[in-house]
Amino acid sequence: MAVDLFLLCGFLGSGKTTLLVDYLRDPASRDTGVIVNEAGEVGVDGAIVANDSDNVPMTLMANGCVCCSLRSDLVYTLSALLDAPRPEGAGPLQRVILECSGLSRPGPIIASLADPELAGRGLRLTVVCTDDCARAPDALAGMDEAMAQFGAAHRIVLTKTDLLPAGALQARAARAAGLNPLAAVIADPDRQRAVQSAFAPSQGVADLAGLAARMLTAGGQGAAHPRIRVMAARARAGISWTDFSEWLDNLAGLCGERLLRVKAVVRVSDCAEPILIQSVGTTFSAPQRLTRQPDAPDAIIVIARDTDADEIRASAPHAPVDMLA
Repeated sequence: MAVDLFLLCGFLGSGKTTLLVDYLRDPASRDTGVIVNEAGEVGVDGAIVANDSDNVPMTLMANGCVCCSLRSDLVYTLSALLDAPRPEGAGPLQRVILECSGLSRPGPIIASLADPELAGRGLRLTVVCTDDCARAPDALAGMDEAMAQFGAAHRIVLTKTDLLPAGALQARAARAAGLNPLAAVIADPDRQRAVQSAFAPSQGVADLAGLAARMLTAGGQGAAHPRIRVMAARARAGISWTDFSEWLDNLAGLCGERLLRVKAVVRVSDCAEPILIQSVGTTFSAPQRLTRQPDAPDAIIVIARDTDADEIRASAPHAPVDMLA
């Protein structure tokens, strides 16, 4: 049985630990394992989680940031957690939640999951990012780590919604969607529903073509955020996999750490089915042939900071991929 792996990220003080503790208090969270990572020697958050969750297998990694110095330790820890004997009468783990340090970037963590020890376990990855409504919408615009977390998210959970002025929740949700329209924004004022939605099983492929069409109709993202840009592109008819992968390599080389997310469905001349390509940062997952979705329309979405479509277009003016917005 596949196990859901949730990377719970969000900047310092954004409510990650509270979200996790609230989930673990619910009986529906049984068969959950937890890994807490902190960039420091004293595992305060780990102690909080352990104190508020009974009978949950938990490991605390507090020797540094999991996205850099502890990558090999993460592989060992996650493997040990998955292989640990379960209590009598308990089923296998259905999900593991890794609460990352507030300064972690998801990309390097995801890269470590490609380790052969983990690659064959069929982990279904979902990145959950907390958005602190007590902060001004652009309060973290200067923090590259926060930008990387928002860009990587599959789900953005609005926290501390009770601190918003009356009627402001919808606008804040729209702001989060503008940061990363590939993410599902959880903006439910009902705390219990929001917590359950945050850690629900992973969903299917987003409607990239529909998103790209809406972006073009709206004239692109514009200046929705001072640093993050969400851009649409389309591969030209007849493009080969070699040419498209070269464009991806050039994109990653141009942007470096400024590249936050890529999601694309592309038809290449040397494959009968459309291909799904995804990246978090410059970490690309293996291309996936969409054998069950042979009619999936082509679309490419690029999320990056401190760059725009003109810079990408100028870097490769003869590329067989057109930046549309």
